Amino acid sequence: RRRVALLDRQRLGLGVMVFVHVKLSRGPRRSLEQFEAAMRSLPEVLECHMLMGEVDFLVKVVTRDVASYETFLREKLARIPAVRDVRSSMALTPVKEGTELPLSLIAKGAAA
Repeated sequence: RRRVALLDRQRLGLGVMVFVHVKLSRGPRRSLEQFEAAMRSLPEVLECHMLMGEVDFLVKVVTRDVASYETFLREKLARIPAVRDVRSSMALTPVKEGTELPLSLIAKGAAA
C-alpha cells in the first residue's frame, strides 16, 4: 500500500512499548467513533485493533519511558469519555517483530 522506512525506536529514544487492553462503556455509537478518532490522532499510538471477546480494543503504544507512558495514560487515554477500563502490559524483550507478510503461504494455498 505504501513504502516506509523502519526506524530503530530504541535509538530514537522511544524505549517503552506498552500493549493496552481497553474496555469501553456501552453507550451511543458516537462514543465508539470518538474513541477511534482519538486513537488515530494520538502520535503515541502505533496500532489500534478492535477485538472480539473480553476487551474491546488492543492498542500498541510507544513512549520515551515509564513516566511518559503514565502521562499518556492519565492525560490522554483515561480522558476519552467512553473509556471504562484500561489494562497495560509493558513489552520487555521482542521475540519476533516484523512487517513482512508470509507470501509463501499464499502461493501454497493457491497450488492446493
